[in-house]
Amino acid sequence: MVRKHLLLVVILLAATTIANAFAQTTQSQTNGSSATTLTNKDVLDLVKAEMPSEVIVAKIQSSPCDFDTSPGALKSLKAAGVPGPVILAMVKASAPAPEPAPAPAPAKAETGSSGHGKSLWISKFVCPTDASDVTATVQNDDLAALQQSSLFDRVLSFANNPAQPAGAWVLSARVTDYANGNTAERVLLGFGTGRAHIVVAYELHDPGGAVVWSQSIKTQPPYFSSAGGMGGVQNQHQAENEQPRKLLAALSKYFGGGM
Repeated sequence: MVRKHLLLVVILLAATTIANAFAQTTQSQTNGSSATTLTNKDVLDLVKAEMPSEVIVAKIQSSPCDFDTSPGALKSLKAAGVPGPVILAMVKASAPAPEPAPAPAPAKAETGSSGHGKSLWISKFVCPTDASDVTATVQNDDLAALQQSSLFDRVLSFANNPAQPAGAWVLSARVTDYANGNTAERVLLGFGTGRAHIVVAYELHDPGGAVVWSQSIKTQPPYFSSAGGMGGVQNQHQAENEQPRKLLAALSKYFGGGM
């Protein structure tokens, strides 16, 4: 019976010893892992202990610091014999961390109220056979006018870019009425009859393919055109040249004014 009691006592003592040793080890590791915050006094103590400047600087750079680097404190450190490199390291450690650079502003999404920042692709205009030459002239004039305007950053044509570029707006058109003019009718009937004219129905598609604007534009030379008091000589080119001006005005109004 006595042996059993002695064995139990020995086991309890061993367990207590192991527990105490484990607790001391844990406390030692905890103390070692927590870095001491350096102050002016700590630096002065290291200098008085004749610790090399390089060692003190390395310690400052690797430790949390709470230095007083006011002008008066710096003078006191210098008077106490603290080397210049050590004082400089203290000042650098006390400097506030630089603020992170601001994130770049997100790019503005394109909206239907502004034509800027967009690309335009002009598809082949559809027309009757007898209006082919005039339609080609109108399309080229429209292209040149849109390229010179500020409605779009880039204006392309099917002639040079057969496939529609991704993300581009599309301008399509169809000639719905055309007459080259009749000089005899104008001379005989008068009252503005027989004048040349062209009507082009335009559609503007957004990059998603939806029709967002459409308008038919008619142009014709005035009754008193380039020759003759009665306007007997037709001036189809005057109608052609008027077409891009009216197109730009209409698109400018849709996009909010800028040309």
